[in-house]
Amino acid sequence: MTLYEYIAVNNSSGANELLKNYGLRPTRSIDEIISRLKRIVRKYKKIALQDLTTIHPDKELLSSFTTNNISEKDFAYATGRTPGLPEEWVLPIEDGSGLNDEQASKVVEEIRDVKQQMLIDKLNRSKNELDKRIGNSQYGNSPVILLAIGFAVGYMIAKK
Repeated sequence: MTLYEYIAVNNSSGANELLKNYGLRPTRSIDEIISRLKRIVRKYKKIALQDLTTIHPDKELLSSFTTNNISEKDFAYATGRTPGLPEEWVLPIEDGSGLNDEQASKVVEEIRDVKQQMLIDKLNRSKNELDKRIGNSQYGNSPVILLAIGFAVGYMIAKK
């Protein structure tokens, strides 16, 4: 069941009121309410979604997630901070990683080096596999094959 179906089935009068605010006539058809709700969300996006939360049958539940009545001390360990620890002992967190600019730039540089080395290794493996395939082929670098390829390329160039 989609959000639109849930609202249309459980609060069709509220949905009709909302649709009336958007200039649409009320209807008794649940399918029509669903399609109209989808249409206003496609057209008005975030504003329409915010309006849908006001008519949602479980709006009290939704609002309980957006309001915070819990004190900060209940979440003291959630940040990794020990209550009572002096603030000067806590490392400054600028970008969420706990690293200062110099450390972060070193980490980024190491990641770039590793990615570059991985790319070089991948290219080398691909080249080695290709060399093995060509070397192990039945014809290899036969002069007859190379001559045929040369004639084919020459023919294509002369044709243009």
